[in-house]
Amino acid sequence: MFGVLKPQRKLLSPTESRRHMSAYCSLCGLLRNQYGLKSRMLVVHDIATLWWLLEAPSSENEQKLPIGNCVRGGAVKLRKRGVSELQKFLASMSTYTIGIKVKDDITDDGNWKTRMVSWVYSGQFVKARADLIAVGFDVEYLEQILSTQFDLERKGEKDFKVASAPTSQAYGLVAREIVKRCHSHFTEEQAQQVGESLGRAVYLTDAIRDFSQDQEISFNPLCIEAGPKNHTLPPDLKDKVLTYVGSHLSEAGIFVAQVGEELKRSWHAVERSLLAAAGINDQKSVTLYSSCCIPCGDGAIIVDGDECGKAISGCICGSICCCFACNCM
Repeated sequence: MFGVLKPQRKLLSPTESRRHMSAYCSLCGLLRNQYGLKSRMLVVHDIATLWWLLEAPSSENEQKLPIGNCVRGGAVKLRKRGVSELQKFLASMSTYTIGIKVKDDITDDGNWKTRMVSWVYSGQFVKARADLIAVGFDVEYLEQILSTQFDLERKGEKDFKVASAPTSQAYGLVAREIVKRCHSHFTEEQAQQVGESLGRAVYLTDAIRDFSQDQEISFNPLCIEAGPKNHTLPPDLKDKVLTYVGSHLSEAGIFVAQVGEELKRSWHAVERSLLAAAGINDQKSVTLYSSCCIPCGDGAIIVDGDECGKAISGCICGSICCCFACNCM
């Protein structure tokens, strides 16, 4: 599931592209500093992307390492200047997240590779949980959410809206905690809303992407709803899931748009990446499901699909774009 949340870099401005790369490199350096050299393998794209998206760019507040810090002495710089509470939270959450994923994979199939990872990093996973508690994060609440997810999987929940709810809550919780610890243009409530929408999108994108390989092996609500005779995801079910994802991303996009114009473009790059991970790349389909259907990311939806009796985010009737383009789908 993890690793899906990252922007399409080609859609970002040069400044935002470098900021995202810097967030990723910084997380790697923080892991090296907090948990040792081998822990650099525990970088989670989702954590780096939430950091990049939610923290306001500011030379005064931003303490990210330079791109390529692995060959520029980034870990040494951290030891000299110290690590902030936010940075400790990010590093420990990234490590803890991988620990949860490894535990889940062992429950699913328990292959030797997964067990080897668990053995190699078990000490880091335990330390990360303790570090989260040390910085004031409510780990027990997160684990209650994860326990709910486990219960849904155990009973074979087939309603994808219900099945994706715990992941949505977990992402919302992490997003809120990031904003609580950094300078951000988002309020904690807005960050939680954005995080919840992204969490639901990540969960369901992963369910679409892994539909074939999850058959009778790993829990996937779409496999259960489609039935054992369907080895490929039925188009109508895929459309229903993407419609649901698009509506949530559209709601979260409203908060992002209120923050600033540059973030609208960044948000669009994240949306496009999620759709691509679900196998949606052609422009007409992107238009159908994306909350901002104009390629430049600066579109203003005038006629929404909902006005045509379709519960989708985007335009299938018509839209007017700020870059003087007019689309009719």
